[in-house]
Amino acid sequence: MIKDFLKQIKDIKFIPEENQEKREGWRYSITLFQDDEQTFQFGLTEVNDHYYYTEPDIHPIVDDFYKNLDVQEE
Repeated sequence: MIKDFLKQIKDIKFIPEENQEKREGWRYSITLFQDDEQTFQFGLTEVNDHYYYTEPDIHPIVDDFYKNLDVQEE
């Protein structure tokens, strides 16, 4: 499931927003791990404190991924 998700987002272009003023809030944050070590983290409109919009729009892809997760509570 993760590999399919990464395939869907790998070619998305992150285009810098003209307005780089600090913002509050976010919809999703994505954190990638390898062997229990965090390798990369980004928000859907922010990477390393820089703001972006995406082409194609990443929001529906992430929203669909989240809605289709089969999460087991412990």
